[in-house]
Parts: sequence; structure tokens; C-alpha cells
Amino acid sequence: MRTRRIKASPEASNGLYHCISRVVDRRLVLGDTEKEHFCRLLRGYARFCGVRILTHCVMGNHFHLLVEVPKRPDDPPDDDELIERIAAIHSPERTRVIGELLSRAGPVEREALRQRLWRRMGDISQFLKELKQRFSQWHNLRQGRHGTLWEERFKSVLIGPGGRALSTVAAYIDLNPVRAGLVSHPAAYRWSGCGGAVNGNVDALAGYRAMMALLEGTISEARQAFGRYRKAFLEDAHGRLGLAGKKVVQSLAPTPDSNAILAPTGTSIRTAGRPDSVPHGRVAQLMHRISIFSNGAVIGTRDFVESTARRLGLRQPFHRLERPGSRPREGSNTPQRPSGGIGESPPGRGREGEVCFSLRACRT
Repeated sequence: MRTRRIKASPEASNGLYHCISRVVDRRLVLGDTEKEHFCRLLRGYARFCGVRILTHCVMGNHFHLLVEVPKRPDDPPDDDELIERIAAIHSPERTRVIGELLSRAGPVEREALRQRLWRRMGDISQFLKELKQRFSQWHNLRQGRHGTLWEERFKSVLIGPGGRALSTVAAYIDLNPVRAGLVSHPAAYRWSGCGGAVNGNVDALAGYRAMMALLEGTISEARQAFGRYRKAFLEDAHGRLGLAGKKVVQSLAPTPDSNAILAPTGTSIRTAGRPDSVPHGRVAQLMHRISIFSNGAVIGTRDFVESTARRLGLRQPFHRLERPGSRPREGSNTPQRPSGGIGESPPGRGREGEVCFSLRACRT
């Protein structure tokens, strides 16, 4: 039986998701041409479905997306906006045919067509379904192959709007090609939000503008917003030597409380060097693969995670965990690595609400 996907509350103004999908058998089939085409389809289907791509990264056998899904209105947009959205994923001829159907159909038929189009919009599941299907059709036709391209349905992690969860997951996504040793700085990777923004891609810049508006509560010019994000989280990456001789980030946000948010306890972290060679802090952990960012269910402030747990009907909404690899306190009944529940990262020195919490019991 398939597990129900965890989505934002219907009352929320938006939903934020980290979405991941991998190629079947994890084969490296996404070359430069495939990545370019995927990015074009990504932008088109984002416009069609009415979602915002805050940042993304397309690798050789998988992709990461950080997606904002605004609250879905009760009624579909007007015909002009529907046609604009259709044009983002269809040819001019196909768009013209659908436009004529809308203009010539009777009231009942016209509304039925509008509702069919509307059901394909404003939902994270429908967005990823159509994006992956369209790319699979193109890839199979080009390669003369049949069958599924993706190994399973996509994974999604619900991200809380407050605290540092959003910026941490965004930096984790942007650092993906650096972790893989493909580039020394995320801005050098072409098929990502950071690389696109550096090269002036309007959609990529708009994603960082929307992200910084969520983080700061104010709307600013897109390049300025990206500049602030880059300075705060990525600027110190260039030229700094890290593990295994790679150039990696040593400090995304060099502040007194930079250790406040750590990888949630009980996650799988693959280390690329001796324990004494691993730098400490939040950024050092982002330079490893952190399973909770891809295999978890909910990440955010404690209030957000606990409210989500209550909404999902979990009976025990909170469990406190120890640091990875540490021993439980004497007399404590807290397990080191429980199989489920809500995991809290170790207490940091940051402000209240700055610590990241994660829900693991209900995997998406």
C-alpha cells in the first residue's frame, strides 16, 4: 500500500517542498543535452502548474527541486491566463487549437474543459507527474527505448516556512555538484538554480527573489536578492580547500550561532575523510549526503513539525534524540537512532526557533 504524501495544510498560504527523483538503476543517462531539455521542461511546467522553482539541481542520474506551491484558489483562472499557461508546455499550433475549443464551446463544455485543465494545476504531485512523464516520452523517443525511466515515484520533504530550514535545504541543493566533485563552486554548475542565476537566467533569479522574500519578509529586485543569498550562504565556497582535496564551503553564514542548525540526529552522513579532518558546524555537514533532507517527511521549526504531526494524527508527536554517535545520558530512556518519530537536532547556541526539527515517522 502506497504511503500518502505529506502536503502543506490547506489553510497555509503556500507549501514548500524538497523533491527528488532518480533514474532507474541510478544509471548516468542525463548528459548535457538531457539536462538542458529537462531544465526547459521544468520551467514550462512550473508556469503551467502555477508553482515556483526556488532552486534546482539536475545531476547525471537524479534531480533536486525546491518548490513553492501557492495556495490553490477555489476557481480556475480566466481563459487568457489558461491559454498563457498552455503555451508554456505546448506548441503554438496545439495552443491555438485549445484556445479555439475554449472560445467555440458551449457553456457546459467550456466549463468542463476549464475544470480539466484546472485539475492539472496547483498541486505538487500533478506537477512532478507531468514533468517526469513528458521528459520520459522525449528521452525514450530519442533513444529508441521503452519502459519507465524513473526508478520510483518522486520523494518529497515538506519544508517549514520559518527558521532556517528553507535556507539550509536550498544551500544543500545548490552544493550538490560541489559534494559530487564536479565543480569547486555551485555557481559554476550550469544545470542548477545558482548556475542559472549567475548567468542571468530570469527564471532562476526569480526563484531566489521569491525565496529571499520568504526568508526576509520583503520583496526586492531579483539580482539583489540573489546577491544577498549568495553572500550569506555561498560566497565563501570559492577557493577554500576541504575534504579529499576538494574545494568546499567552510562557512555559509559566519555568525556566532552558525552551529545552531545541524543535520537532524539519526541521519546517515557519509564522511569523506578521517574524523579529525572533518570541520565542525552546519556547513561541514552540508558537504555530506544527509539522508533526512531526501528521505524524511517534514523539516522545520519545532512548532511547525509538531503542528504537522498533530494534523497527521500522530499520537506521540515529539521525541528528543542525542547527537549522532553519542551515548545516551545515564538514566535516559532516549534511543540513539529510533526508527520513527520526530528527530531534533542537538541543542545549538542559536536563537529560539533556529534549530531544525524533522518528522521521520511518515515517509512521503
